[in-house]
Amino acid sequence: MNDAILLFDYDGTVRLGSEHATHYARLVAAELEPEDERAFLAAHAAFVAGKPTTASTFDAFDADNAVRRLAGEFGVPDAARAAAYEATRERMAAGDFAVWAPEGFAEFIWSLPRSVEVHLVTNAPEATLEPVLDRLGLDGLFDRVVGDAAKPVGLERMLDDLLEDRKPERILSVGDIPVNDLAPAADRGCPTAYIDHYGRPWPRATATGRSVEDLYGFIHRWATEG
Repeated sequence: MNDAILLFDYDGTVRLGSEHATHYARLVAAELEPEDERAFLAAHAAFVAGKPTTASTFDAFDADNAVRRLAGEFGVPDAARAAAYEATRERMAAGDFAVWAPEGFAEFIWSLPRSVEVHLVTNAPEATLEPVLDRLGLDGLFDRVVGDAAKPVGLERMLDDLLEDRKPERILSVGDIPVNDLAPAADRGCPTAYIDHYGRPWPRATATGRSVEDLYGFIHRWATEG
């Protein structure tokens, strides 16, 4: 059995681009009266531009999470928001939005020792992943792909299973949302690599970078020196 496992998040980590989130925001905002619709979209656009203007978006994790938070603020029923999310992800899978992978990501993964298993773990819908990974040139790169992961609780359960057969230092979790991607690993003594897109330090991270490319050196050292 392979010993070391590298866990990657998907959105904002290996799948980049926020065009889809603007569409998601429009679908959700369409549930509102015109004045509120305009305010919702203005607040979301400000977040995407890196200049959040509302309390609900100031601490949002990413552009999708900003939509969820604004939906709560404006009173959009969660069922309507969830339907808009699913519809947006289906369109992403169909190729409707601009997405890209981090520069040199596939080559970096291939440079790691073959003894390291590489897993992709995401809350994004399972059925939408393969078409997008194919567009990104990442299809077949991961030893395991888990969608609908229900992080953070789903990641906690996964880690508990993986830690039955290996030491915590042999699992490295990489992601951009600490509560979902990193805290479950850190709580179990595993190293973590935090992608800090918005200048919000997470002191518990083993390593931090503004992009996954910034973390290649750290990940490679973990994979080869452990």
